[in-house]
Amino acid sequence: MPQETVSTKKARLAIARRIIKDTLEYEDFKVTKKIRFGPRYYVARGLRNKRQTIFKICLFSDSVDHLTNEKFSREIIFLDFVQNSKFNKVKKAAPHVYAWGIKPRAWYIREHIQGQLQNIKGGNVKFTKSFFNQKNQLWLIDLFTDLQSIKDSDLHNNFKKLLYPPDFTKNLWRFISPHWQRVENYMRWPGLARLIRKKFKFYAPIYNKAPRVLAHQEPYSCHLIKTKMNLRLIDWENIGWANPAHDPVVVWMRAHQKPAWQKQFYQRFRRQWPNYKKFNDLWTIEVLIQSVFNVISIHFYKNRNDIIGLVKFSDKKIREILTDNFKIYN
Repeated sequence: MPQETVSTKKARLAIARRIIKDTLEYEDFKVTKKIRFGPRYYVARGLRNKRQTIFKICLFSDSVDHLTNEKFSREIIFLDFVQNSKFNKVKKAAPHVYAWGIKPRAWYIREHIQGQLQNIKGGNVKFTKSFFNQKNQLWLIDLFTDLQSIKDSDLHNNFKKLLYPPDFTKNLWRFISPHWQRVENYMRWPGLARLIRKKFKFYAPIYNKAPRVLAHQEPYSCHLIKTKMNLRLIDWENIGWANPAHDPVVVWMRAHQKPAWQKQFYQRFRRQWPNYKKFNDLWTIEVLIQSVFNVISIHFYKNRNDIIGLVKFSDKKIREILTDNFKIYN
C-alpha cells in the first residue's frame, strides 16, 4: 500500500464517508451505534428490515489496499456460499449475510449475533471457565468436521482464487525465522533455534503433504459467542486452506488448564480421521508450530495476563517435542 500524506488520507476518508452514506441509504440501514471508524474499516450496528444487523466496509479501495480488501472478500464470499449450502453445522455457526459487495471496496451487512463472548476482559486467548464442557466440545468437533468436509469442487472459482495452499517452507518459515533469538531468550535455551529447525525439517514433508481442508484459522475465545440456542463463530476473514489439525490444536492448546477435556477432545477429533496414519505426527508438528508462534507473540501481545498461561504451556510442549517426550494427553 502506498505511503499516505495528510492530504491524501483526508481525501480518501472523504470518499469513504460519501460511499458509506450512499450505501447505507440505498440499503435502508439505520445506524444505532458506530463501533469503529478506522484504521482499516468502518463498522456500525443498526437496523435493516427491522433486523439487528452489522454494517462493515473497508476504508480503502481495492486499488489502494488490495490485501485488506482481499481478506475481507474471502469472508464475505464464504459466508454467502455457506448460507446457501448443505453444510448445516457451519451454516448455523456462521453469521448470516444479507447484502454485500466487493468492488471497488469490500462491504457487507450481516446478522448481529447477540450473546456472550467467550473471552475474558477483552482478550483473545483465555476462555471463560464454563466454556470447556461436553456440549461445547461436541459442538466444536461437529463444526470442524463439517467445515473440513467442504471440498474444493464445492467452492466457487471467485472464492478459490483468494485461497492459498498451506506451505511450511514458503509461508511459516518466512515468518518465524526473524524471531529465533526471541524464542531462545524467553526459553533460556542457547542453541534452541538449531534444534527447532532440525525438528521442523523432519516434519515439513508430513506437514506439506497433509490433507488440505478449510479452516477458520482463528477459533479464539473472542470469536465465539454463546447465544440462547448454541455457540456461534464470527470473524471468518482468515478462512483458508490448512491441515486437519490446525483449528483443533488452537482450541486444544487454550484448554491447557483442563487436561481431561483436552484428552477427550483430541480422542474424539482423532476419530474423524481414522484412515490418516500420519495424524499423530501432524498433530505434533502443528503443536510445535503454534507453540513457537505463541512464544514469539508474548513480545508483541499487550495483554500479558491473557497470554502468559498459553505461553508457559507452549514452552513446555516445545521442550517435550524436542526431547521426543511429547505428551498429547498433557
